[in-house]
Amino acid sequence: MLAGVKIWCLAHLLANGMLHDVLLFGAFLAWAVVDRISFKRRPPQNLRLAPARPWNDAAAVVLGLATYAAFVAWVHVRLFGVAPLG
Repeated sequence: MLAGVKIWCLAHLLANGMLHDVLLFGAFLAWAVVDRISFKRRPPQNLRLAPARPWNDAAAVVLGLATYAAFVAWVHVRLFGVAPLG
């Protein structure tokens, strides 16, 4: 998740250069970097996880791709007024 946040921030920083964009996406990027460093220094913990099943992976991929397609197609334009691909 942190890698995704970093990529998202870097992409928006490269595309937008206004002060409010730099403050917003720069703050998210700084948070992701600091959180990753903090994660590396934490001792390992035993977590209770859901059982691994192929269906879980398939559902995550399908829902992720559907959400991505919806954002690219129309949600980003409606929420922010800017087309992500054009």
